[in-house]
Amino acid sequence: MDFVAAFVSAFAILFAIMDPFASIPLYLSLTKKMSDADKKAAANNAVIVAAVIAFAFLFFGMQVLDAFGVTLASFKVFGGFVLALLALESLLGFEFRKGGQSDPHVASVIIATPMLTGPGVMTAVIVLSVQFGLLPTAAAAAAALLIAWLILTNSLRLQKAIGSNTIEVASKVMALLLGAVGIELIRAGITG
Repeated sequence: MDFVAAFVSAFAILFAIMDPFASIPLYLSLTKKMSDADKKAAANNAVIVAAVIAFAFLFFGMQVLDAFGVTLASFKVFGGFVLALLALESLLGFEFRKGGQSDPHVASVIIATPMLTGPGVMTAVIVLSVQFGLLPTAAAAAAALLIAWLILTNSLRLQKAIGSNTIEVASKVMALLLGAVGIELIRAGITG
């Protein structure tokens, strides 16, 4: 398979798993008490953290898991647990994190993982690098992360265009879906 075909295939898979559009309601929820500068910083940091994680797993994924004695199944279970907790926060309006939602560093980490680079992306970059090669997979991951950054940094415009109430409704719907994805990851991890 040539580079372009491998890149397109890997990009389509990674972008679908990453799904940065699903991060918009959570990002807006986590950053709603922040200044515009802090919101932008949170988006920038989230994509940087997501890139570091994605590329670390691309190059060293299996070695990292093996070094810590962690199976991919266990990784899925914990990633699912985190997603389920995030969904409960959004749906029920309480907070597990000290300091609330005003810390751009907390928002960055939560958006970076498990939202952008959760267990699915971490697993996919390992598998795709074997299937399509390291260079096409790295280029596809970089392109997907660039588009995710564009989506997050423009989410404020989106909020202004469609309104806060629409975002709030979308946030609750996404929380239900996030909870379901979290439970599915837990189930997949337990059943192996």
